[in-house]
Amino acid sequence: NVFTQKSSFRAGRKPVMVYIHGVGNVGGSAREEVVPGRLLYDGAALAEASGNVVVTLQYRLGPLGWLVHPALDAEAPDARSGNYALEDLVAALEWVQRDIAAFGGNSERVMIFGESAGGVNVCALLTSPAAAGLFTSALIESGGCVADPRSNALATGATLADNVGCSTSADISVCLRSKTPAELLAALPPVVSLTGSQAPYQPTVDGTLLPTAPLDAIRSGQHNRVPTVIGSNADETGRDVPLTFSEEQYQLFLASTFPNPVVRVQVASLYSSAAFGSARRAYVALTSDIKFICPSRTIARALVSAQSEPVYRYFFTEVPDAPTSSVYGAVHGLELLYVFGVLDIQGYTPTTAERSLSTAMQSYWGGLSASGTPGASGAPTWTPYDAARDNHLVLDAAALAMGEGVNTARCDFWATIG
Repeated sequence: NVFTQKSSFRAGRKPVMVYIHGVGNVGGSAREEVVPGRLLYDGAALAEASGNVVVTLQYRLGPLGWLVHPALDAEAPDARSGNYALEDLVAALEWVQRDIAAFGGNSERVMIFGESAGGVNVCALLTSPAAAGLFTSALIESGGCVADPRSNALATGATLADNVGCSTSADISVCLRSKTPAELLAALPPVVSLTGSQAPYQPTVDGTLLPTAPLDAIRSGQHNRVPTVIGSNADETGRDVPLTFSEEQYQLFLASTFPNPVVRVQVASLYSSAAFGSARRAYVALTSDIKFICPSRTIARALVSAQSEPVYRYFFTEVPDAPTSSVYGAVHGLELLYVFGVLDIQGYTPTTAERSLSTAMQSYWGGLSASGTPGASGAPTWTPYDAARDNHLVLDAAALAMGEGVNTARCDFWATIG
């Protein structure tokens, strides 16, 4: 899908913003609806606000996008299965290079950006040789630099083949292809949980598209070096935790997640119910830190130490004035409503400050695409990342400003745990 600013379609070549959707690499769509009849990733408002060309795309999901199996290896020209979804993303970026000029876009100024699993895939593209030269900047929203080792992916593939009744077939690949997508999904149902482990279908270290684990590739400087933004939200897991979450449930979670009693005591002290006001809030803080916020710092530090191109970090803390928002906080994906300008949903009328934040974010995102520098007219200057200061842009309607240090003591603790 391609969106251009109406008034400037024929007025030269505009920077391009290519968006990769999330939902665990097993769900989601470029046509995802935030409410019935209203697209979440409608790029029209973002194109108008930024003056850029906005592209959204589809890629294969679940086993259709990521399945690894020796039978599929055997028939592949490079003896590699899996990462089909990553191939789709590379193909889409190649299309942008080839054809975006016909839509008013500048193939020499292309930004890739994605949220959640989309952010994971942005990092995969940052470290894939196949994507070299296909983009000039990158932005990761609440995503990590993770990939399955091949051993994990092979185990997932073996389980699926067994569950679908193909493991004893004379030709496993033919058997797998005889199954419908519904049968493949039912054989190993993907589970997406912000507070649990990674979904079973992810980018895989395969030696070619992903020669090594993404974070290792960045640390060794073996990545596509471009200006990059990375950030996270204050209460990422806020909607994944029941409002009735009890102290007993919290203690059971701590016991099962941290079997080492020394570590468990440290975690329980750092994330106590008393310190956060409730067991639920402590759980949200813990899971948000460990899965999103602290990894964001780790990735920013790795990038800034491995490249001369600037790196920027943000921390989204905005909570809309909507009645239920204060209960959940700045949850996973909330920033997308501001980026794509879809705040006015379900009868909600955004405040002037909320609209201003949305406009600023669209300008920051658009600026990174246009010049490699996320700038917004009339808004605070977003300074490049300094690991010693952990400086970042606080995205909040009431306090849009630069800050230093995000949950520093807690992230320092996790850095020692590894």
